[in-house]
Amino acid sequence: MWKRVAPSAPFHRPLQACLSTIATPSASLAKNAELSEMCVKVHSALDMGCLEYSRTWAWQHVLLSRRLSSRRQLGESDPPSSVDTDCVLLLEHSPVYTLGRGADECHLTFLNSDHPDESTADYQEECRRKLSRKARGPGTARLAVDRSSDDPNLNVPLDQAVERLAQLASPVLAPNGVPIYRVERGGEVTFHGPSQLVVYPLFDLQRPPMEKDLHWYLRMVEEVVIQTLQRYNIESIRDEDNTGVWVGNDKVAAVGISSSRWITTHGFALNVDPDLDYFDTSVILPCGIEGKGVTSMAKILQSRGEQAPSIQQVGDVVLETMEDVFGIRLEHGEPVQ
Repeated sequence: MWKRVAPSAPFHRPLQACLSTIATPSASLAKNAELSEMCVKVHSALDMGCLEYSRTWAWQHVLLSRRLSSRRQLGESDPPSSVDTDCVLLLEHSPVYTLGRGADECHLTFLNSDHPDESTADYQEECRRKLSRKARGPGTARLAVDRSSDDPNLNVPLDQAVERLAQLASPVLAPNGVPIYRVERGGEVTFHGPSQLVVYPLFDLQRPPMEKDLHWYLRMVEEVVIQTLQRYNIESIRDEDNTGVWVGNDKVAAVGISSSRWITTHGFALNVDPDLDYFDTSVILPCGIEGKGVTSMAKILQSRGEQAPSIQQVGDVVLETMEDVFGIRLEHGEPVQ
């Protein structure tokens, strides 16, 4: 079972704490009980405060690109290379709004004023242009990787590759000063920020005990959240029509995933104790869903006279729950050097 240990000394990379994990069969919701030698690494940045969204997005894609590149260089019967390993990123973001790949800009409600003055109209038009589903390349607010050509970042140090990739987009700023990006995950507009636990699993769904099924994976991710909340006596549910995890009519965790060659990116964001004013419908329509609200663990627990847990405590419970749900065993490994 996962156990929390004291963090190592601060490391110069933004995702420094690396924990080795090995998948083993277990009596869990994972249907495939075949023994796997898959190695999973967990990079936790929870001891470092909030990280800029563009950098954590870039971390995912640098790791993904190097995995895909290593596969192209190996034969079908060759064992995976040392870079082709599953991992989980555990972190908090600085305030940011993100739109999924097919999200409607109309769910940025601040763009929908009926009779804007000239300067406001120009601002709204510029926002729509940079965030358009058709927008590509420099000068837009889209974070994207072109995998159709050779990746110039494959042969440079990891930190340098992350830095380069993080600078590709120019975000739009909402009226409250929060940057907005369009990314390749599924789903509509959502918010990430302080005291919200963000978990990005990079899992190869072709390797046991995973299943080559994105719908299965999505439900497993939701199950991790549901079982985590149960540890705090918070009863939550799925919604038949909308992804994520709900407490009554309010969303407590957003789920948005993507994949490339069956390796997943993005993941889920669990509201531990974020400032819910960022979800105000004068700025965004959260997840593009009318008639629904947003809540947090802290709001639910405090309504019962209970104290909210720290984000680190919730992160530990999430990792323990991932062991059970995915049928894996987490073990502490050496920090990345």
